[in-house]
Amino acid sequence: MAKNFTKEDIIKKHETNIKSATSGFSLAGILGIIYVVRYFISGNLNFYFSLAFAEAMLRLCQTEILTTLSALALIAVFFILYIFVIVLIAKDSSRLKLGLGLYLFACLCLVVTGLLRGDSFAPDFFIDVIVHAFVVIFIAVGIRSVKAMKK
Repeated sequence: MAKNFTKEDIIKKHETNIKSATSGFSLAGILGIIYVVRYFISGNLNFYFSLAFAEAMLRLCQTEILTTLSALALIAVFFILYIFVIVLIAKDSSRLKLGLGLYLFACLCLVVTGLLRGDSFAPDFFIDVIVHAFVVIFIAVGIRSVKAMKK
């Protein structure tokens, strides 16, 4: 049995997809900030999800490739940019492509983090990969819905 979707149903579905993309992108940023704060409170990097850029910078700091101050400065710049993109997306959902680009950069940092860890096959690394993939999918579906809503 084929279900006949009304125009309102289709619009509601696209609006939900856009809200999910925006929420997923924002939640990833919030969890990334929690990760950094938690690192400075507990001193360890064991947390199931972070924005991989922050984790990569903190790991580079531990290996003394970066100084603590330079790592913190880079993390601060990244999060300021991330929050700026969240605000832009909240004002105009057609800017989700910016969010996807920034998040794909964070995903690329996940590869660097995996190399720095040495135990890339640990279960928590796979959880990070899966969560990053889901966020990318949510954002991509949101971008597709933005395009569909314009039509």
